[in-house]
Amino acid sequence: MPTMTRTRKDPYRALLLKKRNEILAEVKRGPEALAISIQSPDAIEFAIRAAEQDLTARTADLRSRILKEIDRALERVKGGNYGVCESCGEPIAPARLKAIPWARYCVRCQEILSRN
Repeated sequence: MPTMTRTRKDPYRALLLKKRNEILAEVKRGPEALAISIQSPDAIEFAIRAAEQDLTARTADLRSRILKEIDRALERVKGGNYGVCESCGEPIAPARLKAIPWARYCVRCQEILSRN
């Protein structure tokens, strides 16, 4: 199974840590949006507040999932198998890792998984 050398992994590790820190900073700024009451006598304002809360909750869920993927990718960096597709075992293209440093699959395998 091919693996990346440490010097080739360091920029990706830095990208992962940067993204992780960005998401954590966003999380610290955002929880008050969920605490806002959606009670309103105005039906339109109520609908807007409800939609905002729904969007905030979905965004928080997405951030949580990305943080988990980033942590898993950092473990792969530590374990020496970062940058290797978990499905086919081939190296993941550097362009893909630069765009999505927590990617677990090469483009081909991700497309197959997405279709199923």
